[in-house]
Amino acid sequence: MKATLSHAQSELVSRDELMAIAPPVGTTTWRPVAHGDLVLAIERQLRARGIEIAAQQYAIQRRGARLFAVLDLSLERTEESCCAMGIRTANDRSMALEIAVGIKVFVCDNLAFSGDLIALRRRHTARFDLDADIARAMGRYEAHALRLQNQILTAAAHPLTEEEAKSLIFEAFRQEILPVRHFKPVVETYFSPSPEMPDCAPRTLWGLHNAFSRAVRAMAPAPAFEATVELGTFFGLRAAEARP
Repeated sequence: MKATLSHAQSELVSRDELMAIAPPVGTTTWRPVAHGDLVLAIERQLRARGIEIAAQQYAIQRRGARLFAVLDLSLERTEESCCAMGIRTANDRSMALEIAVGIKVFVCDNLAFSGDLIALRRRHTARFDLDADIARAMGRYEAHALRLQNQILTAAAHPLTEEEAKSLIFEAFRQEILPVRHFKPVVETYFSPSPEMPDCAPRTLWGLHNAFSRAVRAMAPAPAFEATVELGTFFGLRAAEARP
């Protein structure tokens, strides 16, 4: 698996190393979940739907308290892309458990996440039922992954004039989706892509999305996750109908 997960300021760990990380002791109102138990619960529910994990990558922060993960899934996989799942969670009360519907594009090794964390957003409360909540989340994931693929095809077929691209770039940075230091790389990647950037060459909404996605890869896991999801919203990649 190529480096699909931005991991600056964090530590990449293997699946076995992840399984060995113990959660802190919970309370009557707070129920931390071992990262390994979470991954196993997701894997069980995927297999029940005939979906396999083709590749996986994990990064941790704060001595294992925070987890960021990307799973490549076998659902509707092609030579160019496959379904992907973005996961982030924390056992130090700093983040809720969030699962994002995604697509991994092999040509550039980028990720596109649905603009809303449709699969799951759940805090570690006493009412959190790992198996039941993950089962519901995987059902939503399966339904919306195919819809996201169609929305990406729509974005790829949406041509952009130079002025439209400039306007969208300006608006994305005005909304602070990415730090302003990434402005120049995004502009250069989209308007003057090298031969190694064929995903950014099409003068389309999807080509511009890929220029932003390449910049996101230089970010640390937490802001990279946020930015990828916000880009999904900005470019109309949502669980509901794509915006015009």
